[in-house]
Amino acid sequence: MKRVIKNNYKIIIAFILGLIISGTTVYAVDAYIESNKVAYNNHNKNNVEEAIDELYEKSGIHKTKWVDPILNGADPVLKEPLIPVEIKPNGEVYYANENSEWYNYSEKRWANAIILIDNPSNTNYKVGDHILEDDIESYFVWIPRYQYKVWDLGKYTSAPDGSTLVNNDYTTSTTQAMNKSRIIDIQFGTPNNIPKMTEPSTTGVYYTHPAFTLGNKDLNGIWVGKFETGYKGADSITSAQVDNVEKDSVIIKPSVHSWRNISMKNMFMTSFNYERNLDSHMIKNTEWGAVAYLSHSEYGIGNEVRINNTLDHMTGYVAAPNTNQSTRLGTYAESTDQTITKPWNTSTGYLGSTTGNISGVYDMSGGSWELVAGCMEGLVGNSGFDTSTLATEMANGYIDKYSKNDSRTIYDKRILGDATGEMGPFYQYYGGEGTNDHHNSWYGDYANFIDSTKPWFLRTGGFNDGGGASQFFFASAIGEKDINITFRIVLAPSK
Repeated sequence: MKRVIKNNYKIIIAFILGLIISGTTVYAVDAYIESNKVAYNNHNKNNVEEAIDELYEKSGIHKTKWVDPILNGADPVLKEPLIPVEIKPNGEVYYANENSEWYNYSEKRWANAIILIDNPSNTNYKVGDHILEDDIESYFVWIPRYQYKVWDLGKYTSAPDGSTLVNNDYTTSTTQAMNKSRIIDIQFGTPNNIPKMTEPSTTGVYYTHPAFTLGNKDLNGIWVGKFETGYKGADSITSAQVDNVEKDSVIIKPSVHSWRNISMKNMFMTSFNYERNLDSHMIKNTEWGAVAYLSHSEYGIGNEVRINNTLDHMTGYVAAPNTNQSTRLGTYAESTDQTITKPWNTSTGYLGSTTGNISGVYDMSGGSWELVAGCMEGLVGNSGFDTSTLATEMANGYIDKYSKNDSRTIYDKRILGDATGEMGPFYQYYGGEGTNDHHNSWYGDYANFIDSTKPWFLRTGGFNDGGGASQFFFASAIGEKDINITFRIVLAPSK
């Protein structure tokens, strides 16, 4: 069969329709694109879809991909080895068709993508296929570039007044502290229509979130690990404790043991080496803030996410409704006992997601504490970094740089957008079981800033932190390895 096809949309479309309508079982095509002088043959293709894909590729005409109008162009950037997917409520994963509506942020359905385990047989998956869980290495969720309306500048320069809110009844204290929580006003857009901005000096203005600038790159958005990072092949709590740089051991999936007891520097290097083609790196404190703020907008759950309360440090689990999470020390499961904790793909499990459904980011409350790449300038703590390397990575944009601070209860050294100082005002009060902690004014979450003795940021809270944990929890750390501390990976591909 010999055809001559002009480089014209109508003729291309007619040709495609003819192939489909004819129902022919002969898919071989020879084509000559007249104006571009492009010739090819398609005799080795298996079906119409593959023939059409190559025809588009050779002609230089691109099929129209789905774009979400609300994102104003800040749609997902997909590069190999990322595969777009749709996840059913039961957790089944399907290869998404980019030309149809596979995400919709107005409906709180965030875009998801996966990376497959490096296996020759995995190259056979195509659009519409059910992708087996055993073939998946990592899940990621797209956080589109946005501006948010600033409600608080976070300039809290004095320690919380212990007399302001001291109460042995944690529930009452939390209710009072929640009075400041709000739905965050967000507008999406590309770097062209919402460029990088200087930090505003007043509230009530829109500010481009700093998470979407990485070094000298302005990004359309970032892919955030859907779960805490796990250690590939670990079948117990202890076997997931490895203090090495091992990019091939990364696994980001539900129901795996999170990778813990690894030094800050080794977390950083493992993340950095994971997918250089996609500019992989350890999540920064500002990037954490970007996810947290989006979760509390009209496009997310609009609430605190429910705690992962598994002592086994299993990813994607969420506290069962009957468990007490109202005190500082909440009820936790010593295993994945479903009377105490539920998996990600259940109605309770969805409450542990940033969207309130299966499309969001999990493990942002409880589970393991997460070290993030945010540190006080010139102080390395017990991270394994030296000051020179730390300064270089700060300059390159891979570690957020914070000014010197002498107290964990002075919050004005925040970076606007990092979900620390803006969560004020702050209070000190009893949180149950005799604890006396500093809390923010949103959900009464634990709120300790970094200082010279503990210069690195921690997020989430632990599996047993009850009402003190959520996506707005923040604390300080030396940067040391710990059996309760893990990390999360971000991908930042350029468009």
